Amino acid sequence: MYDIVILGGGPGGYVAAERAGSLGLSVALVEKDALGGTCLNRGCIPTKSLLAGAKRYRHALESEAMGIRVDGARYDLAAAMEWKNQTVKRLVANVDFLMKKHKVDVIQGTGELASASSIRVQESGQMLEGRHIIVASGSEPALPPIPGLAGNPSVLTSAELLNLKELPGSLVIIGAGVVGIEFATYFSALGVGVTVLEMMGEILPFMDAEAVGVFRRSLKGVTIHTGARVTGIEGGVVSYTKGDDNGSVTGDLILAAAGRKPLVSGLGLEAAGVQFGPKGIIVDDQCRTNVPGVWAIGDVTGRSLLAHSASAMGRAVADAIAGKTASVPWKALPWVVYGEPEAAGVGATEAELKAAGVEYAKSSLPARANGRFLAENGMGAHGMCKLLADAKTGRLLGATVVAPYASELIWGLQYAIAQGAGVGDMDAVVFPHPTVSELIHDALGGLGL
Repeated sequence: MYDIVILGGGPGGYVAAERAGSLGLSVALVEKDALGGTCLNRGCIPTKSLLAGAKRYRHALESEAMGIRVDGARYDLAAAMEWKNQTVKRLVANVDFLMKKHKVDVIQGTGELASASSIRVQESGQMLEGRHIIVASGSEPALPPIPGLAGNPSVLTSAELLNLKELPGSLVIIGAGVVGIEFATYFSALGVGVTVLEMMGEILPFMDAEAVGVFRRSLKGVTIHTGARVTGIEGGVVSYTKGDDNGSVTGDLILAAAGRKPLVSGLGLEAAGVQFGPKGIIVDDQCRTNVPGVWAIGDVTGRSLLAHSASAMGRAVADAIAGKTASVPWKALPWVVYGEPEAAGVGATEAELKAAGVEYAKSSLPARANGRFLAENGMGAHGMCKLLADAKTGRLLGATVVAPYASELIWGLQYAIAQGAGVGDMDAVVFPHPTVSELIHDALGGLGL
């Protein structure tokens, strides 16, 4: 019998396995596809590999003001896809190495719970017994019931779009969440005509409203229709309603990017008595299910569908099983949109603080006030840093950054908010100059606390 049997080898499952193995626990990991899960194989890493190339291509075409003139620049999609494939291959091998290093038994196959203490591998019938079971099955694309979507060869999911053989002339994206906006950034940078249809009143609805306005001004070559409900698809024509008006847009390809949903079917949850619903497996703040010894982490819980959130849950559960003090910083899980520029945030938004009746102070600083941002991007670029703090205690409550390297800056603000740091604590940090990170220091000064 193993100490832990894990169902799913994505960023939640393999990180939990790595941590548990490093703590001396015996671990078996069942994965039906490839180590790394959707994030590594068909999501986070492939999209970032392609985005990096598209951004460099756009920079090459738009850098004359900085003294760079490029003649005959072209984008080679086949080469870009090979770069992406080799990146994924190397990182999957790294995960495999980590599993071997920490003596994790990796079983290739489709797992399902046979009981509260066992997982059956469907292909072989092998039964894996564990003192603890961790369900980390992830999520799958949520395909809305739009007439003409299912079975339409013009409609692709994000996974299929990552393996194109040639660029489309035009692309319609249904959904303006993180996936939709990142693909809009990628294809528009390559000269593809992109139209985004979003049912909500604004793109990236989880983001601070002020920051969304700044970010949206940076989306070049993208036509956006918000408040647009898609009513049907015929071939490459997408019909929608917007208020009392009807409209349509045509694309060579259509990306269905209406979000993701927890993958709970076929896991044997019923057999084990694990409670779940449309939003995923029900867990408490320690990721325990209603069944003793059965835990769930990552997207399958529906609590935070982000790779790093899954990893944080995985580490916390492994620590808890090993008898160590562990917790998940639920109110300080950061998010990132890898656009041009990037956007990242953590903690509460201004709208959330208003709704909760919290008395707060805010500071919003344009990125052009920052030396490095201006030197590298010019006056025509957009960005900002917005901080929110408790007006009485000075404790940081929320932060949003729209700027290059935002994804590399947000961790410090995450740590501050998770640890209950105040403005004075952050003001004592010495930020190197010139860096975009100085936006944080200067925004702190604008809080007046």
